[in-house]
Amino acid sequence: MTSSSARERVFQTLNGESSPQLPLGELVIDDDLVRELVGLEPETPLPWSAKKALLQRWNHDLVTVSLSHGWGNPTQPDFPTQLEEIRYWAEESPYFIFAIIDGPFSLAVRAWSWEEALIRFSHQDPELQAFLADALVETSQQLQTLVDAGIHGLIIGDDIAYRRGPYIRPAALRPHYFPFLTLMVATAQDLGLPVVFHSDGNLWPIWDDLLQTGINGIHGLDPNDSMSLAMARQRSPQSLVLWGNLDPGWLMNLPDQETLTTHLNHLLQPVRHTPILFGTSSGLFPGLPLPILDTLYQTARHVWTEA
Repeated sequence: MTSSSARERVFQTLNGESSPQLPLGELVIDDDLVRELVGLEPETPLPWSAKKALLQRWNHDLVTVSLSHGWGNPTQPDFPTQLEEIRYWAEESPYFIFAIIDGPFSLAVRAWSWEEALIRFSHQDPELQAFLADALVETSQQLQTLVDAGIHGLIIGDDIAYRRGPYIRPAALRPHYFPFLTLMVATAQDLGLPVVFHSDGNLWPIWDDLLQTGINGIHGLDPNDSMSLAMARQRSPQSLVLWGNLDPGWLMNLPDQETLTTHLNHLLQPVRHTPILFGTSSGLFPGLPLPILDTLYQTARHVWTEA
């Protein structure tokens, strides 16, 4: 692998092209899982090189640096530290670098509370409009700093749905949520950053609304929430990047090689020759065995090549 091939593969995919070699990567790889897999004690300071060793082992093409742990997490990343990490990956690795930031709903939840954010979006609150306008200005400044540090793409993380659909009625999201999400996407793309949107839950009731924001891709597609790669491809432009749809909990059942190959064939065959980033629907978390993860990524690339 040359120093540029991994980045070029992801860039090609985010440009709406199918890659002959399936690009691999995860939304998040939990620090505690990295400690488990490389043999470090819990709470031990984790060098970035430890995560890099796993990405090399799995032949991943991308890495993510999170500027947010999501609206449900009481602790958030330290911005200067995350900038240092971005610079590390830019200088010391061949990977495409995504930064993860909050979307409009997550920003509102962190400013008020989950319940109050629901109410403000549902009732088209004027104070919410002013808050999001100010947040967009701050986000624009933050994105320029991230670009200067070395990121190549942006993930807007915004868990706005659960198994039955969005937390807020689609009709209530359309006046405020989607216009500001569209502006965030345009701001990032004006800086040369392709944008992937992430949310858990069933996104079908707002699928077309998401596509109209101009995003380059969607991550998540949890099969437990009635999402599928095949249906997402049918309902989307061929250029839209799809990423996810593999439940990491399924891997805890320790599938054998035949079961894993069959499952990945079923997952990937309907989206063959379209832009796909391969990874789980939510990332990798403690308890996942290293042999299963080794086999997962090797098998996914094999299935994609042989299909």
